[in-house]
Amino acid sequence: MEFTEENDQLNQLSMNILVHAGNAREFLVQALESLETKAFSKAKTEIKEARKEVVIAHGLQTDTLQLEASGEQIRYSTLFCHAQDTLMTAQSEILIGEHLIKLFESYSQEGI
Repeated sequence: MEFTEENDQLNQLSMNILVHAGNAREFLVQALESLETKAFSKAKTEIKEARKEVVIAHGLQTDTLQLEASGEQIRYSTLFCHAQDTLMTAQSEILIGEHLIKLFESYSQEGI
């Protein structure tokens, strides 16, 4: 593959998405570990941090997709595809984590 500025930009973008999606997943793991010890406030703070990281990563992805939607051809990139998969997984895991925190906090308050 020929090195071009376009390839380099897409690779950098993909790596930035991966970094923020990875950070989100790390915050999620911390939130779940806090949930295990019934540290609900800490879990909520950590899940909010996870959500912030996903928002950053999603913004990066959206900017690229909007370029393509406006007619600029974006080359296929396995790295970009992987970044999108990682972001999607993080978003799904965070959604589940948010619901688990609510559920376990509710059960804890009810004495279950």
